[in-house]
Amino acid sequence: MEANLTAQRDTGSVLHRRAQERQLRVHSLWGRRGHNHGPGQRQAAILRPQAYDASTSDASLSGRGVVSYELTRGVMAYASYAKTSKSGGLNMSGLPLTAANQPALATAVIKPEQNTTYEIGLKSRLFANRLQVNADLFNTTVHDFQTNVVDSGPGALRGYLANIALVRSKGAEMDAQWLVTEALGLHASASLTDGRYVSYRNGPCPLEQISAATTVCDLSGRPITGLPSSVWSFGGEYHHPVEALGQTGEAFAHAESTLRTHMYGDPTDSRYTRLSGYGLVNASLGYRSQRGWEISLWARNLTDAHYLQNVTVQSGNSGLIVGTPGDPRTVGMTLRTRF
Repeated sequence: MEANLTAQRDTGSVLHRRAQERQLRVHSLWGRRGHNHGPGQRQAAILRPQAYDASTSDASLSGRGVVSYELTRGVMAYASYAKTSKSGGLNMSGLPLTAANQPALATAVIKPEQNTTYEIGLKSRLFANRLQVNADLFNTTVHDFQTNVVDSGPGALRGYLANIALVRSKGAEMDAQWLVTEALGLHASASLTDGRYVSYRNGPCPLEQISAATTVCDLSGRPITGLPSSVWSFGGEYHHPVEALGQTGEAFAHAESTLRTHMYGDPTDSRYTRLSGYGLVNASLGYRSQRGWEISLWARNLTDAHYLQNVTVQSGNSGLIVGTPGDPRTVGMTLRTRF
């Protein structure tokens, strides 16, 4: 439908319904008669024996709606709304206790996450489609976010999977592709994100704050785990017709660089789990035959950057933190053929 002489409007939507039901019966052996000795007795002092039944069922309606306008030839504006959910579940690792020293059954069920995303943006194809530029702003809220919480009420101190009220992620994204010549193409992308726990009042404490008097920490306003505030990527590819071994084909060279800022590797945002930002460079060059075979020499992490992919705080408040280092510089050769 024509909105005016230069703007064309399109709309679209998708709906999906999901339903599920789960049941669980838990009976802990630790602390039962005949098991109160050795490691079992020591563990019972930390995780008391429990027995409980729980069940849950839920149904959700997910969908996405989009409205777009062709502002001018090759430039389109759009706005979208999406509603999704993540299935709930049942706690299998023990529950906090009530004042009567019984499992708090209200915490046995983990509610589904409810995700809502708003997005507005532009998509463009300019200069006879030689330049494509896309950009958008987004805002995502997650109600009943599933994560670990700490209960310091009657009985043993427990951490368990539960829901926190609200998490929000908002930011901007951009990507561009430029066909400079028939032989050279460049591309770039950027993502700026501010993701935070809006309400996380009974979270686990960072290692540096754990003491006999500190068991629960308010992590509201802290950054979301595993989410860098910005990620940048740049790259390009050059190819040139070449005849080799009596066959027609093309030589090519490709390079890609990715940069990302620091992030935290644990939900507590402990300063000991801060993963520093890093940059990686990958490159390759080779020959591609029109007969379907290709040979290339490639290098990953060309600058041999040292970085950690993730870190994990081990249970038991021992202070042990385990990290996974990134791959070092790796060089190889690939021969590929198609039949």
